[in-house]
Amino acid sequence: MATFPTPLLDEMLAKRQQQAEQERQQLLEQALQWLSLHGEEFGITSGFLFGSVTQPDRFSRRSDIDLAIESLKIGDPFGLMSYLSLHIDREVDLVPLDQCHFSSKIRRDGILWKSTKPLD
Repeated sequence: MATFPTPLLDEMLAKRQQQAEQERQQLLEQALQWLSLHGEEFGITSGFLFGSVTQPDRFSRRSDIDLAIESLKIGDPFGLMSYLSLHIDREVDLVPLDQCHFSSKIRRDGILWKSTKPLD
């Protein structure tokens, strides 16, 4: 089978990949900043971002933000999901670590965030 040179296609795909990576990094930074500043308002002081937003070359325009917290029993995690989703204009999936069969992987590979608000 003959192969054909595809420099224009290759250039376009490389540009898309570069844009997706820039968007991934920007969304990751925005989400971490927002969570650090506002998570405590919803009764949550720490958690993990994980999934495609934490991994170069897996993020796309359709990717959501995966957020893991220790437990759903405290605070208002669904309010946090809604406000974070509005802030970053992406869907946010919430995973309670105490009910997750792959929680050790999230804790190992995810990006930890903690509240930066001073304790009263």
